[in-house]
Amino acid sequence: MPLPISINLKVARHLALARLRGGPARLPLVLMLEPTHACNLRCAGCGRIREYADTQSARLTRQQARAAMVEAGTPFVSISGGEPLLHPDAPAIAADALASGRVVYLCTNGLLLTQRLGEFTPHPRFYFNVHLDGPPEVHDALTGLPGSAERALEGILQAKAAGFGVTVNTTFYRHTPVDGVVALFRQLTDIGVDGLMIAPAFAYQIGIPAATLSRAEAHERFRALRAAWGGKRLYHTPLYVEFLCGERELNCMPWGTVTYNPQGWKRPCYLLTDAHVPSFDQLMNETDWDAYGPGRDPRCADCLMHSGFEPSVMSSLRGPHDWWQIVRWQLGG
Repeated sequence: MPLPISINLKVARHLALARLRGGPARLPLVLMLEPTHACNLRCAGCGRIREYADTQSARLTRQQARAAMVEAGTPFVSISGGEPLLHPDAPAIAADALASGRVVYLCTNGLLLTQRLGEFTPHPRFYFNVHLDGPPEVHDALTGLPGSAERALEGILQAKAAGFGVTVNTTFYRHTPVDGVVALFRQLTDIGVDGLMIAPAFAYQIGIPAATLSRAEAHERFRALRAAWGGKRLYHTPLYVEFLCGERELNCMPWGTVTYNPQGWKRPCYLLTDAHVPSFDQLMNETDWDAYGPGRDPRCADCLMHSGFEPSVMSSLRGPHDWWQIVRWQLGG
């Protein structure tokens, strides 16, 4: 299931205008805006709560968040963390992003969604993106909180009833059952979730106990998921799904998704942290982008994350068949 045509046209216009104006060759599409790294969970697969363990109390101000949006100039803003609903200004930050014409996803574990839902206003460019890692027993084991899946699902139901767009992001671990994910996707589709996102767990190399997947294991797992589920309501392009299944190569564009948090602009990408720099210009112009990606940095060997690879889909189109897949996907076929 693609984004609404109006949003895809907005992105295409953004890219075309940038090229016509002689903009930079590297043009990010998504700003991962992390107003806080504080969280009300300690999920087994989360790198943020470990990487930023000493700065949990640090927050972006609304003014800093707004300035980062202007600097990055991306058509998409993903408000994440940590748990962004712990930030008192999360609704105002989302409103600022919408007022500037951006498409906004607020990424949440869902525990506070029912509590804070009334502070937000439905908008055609605003989505709650709720993280659910498989069926309840798997999700609750990963979060370490019994009932966390049930609370997230209740938040989804209330958000949909209130007229909000809702997407769900699911991460695969070695012990994640494919049939359990299919059952979850079926349940989410039945309650009207607008889109499903999937990704293999990434090994942050900082002592996370959750079992992550090698590239070969991920390919096998996603082929099994595709055979059982197809592409129903997936927000990913069919070419990225082929990449997940090991049937297509895509280049990593680490600059396709840029990250800003209370420590500054995260270098080089959403997943890896070699440094934080004070300005977006410094991030884009003083980073050796060619040093990252599979075959160049060993940390990237098993990475298949959409934050780096899906931005390269349009530059990887090989002929009429690829174009037809994109057109058919956009038309919902």
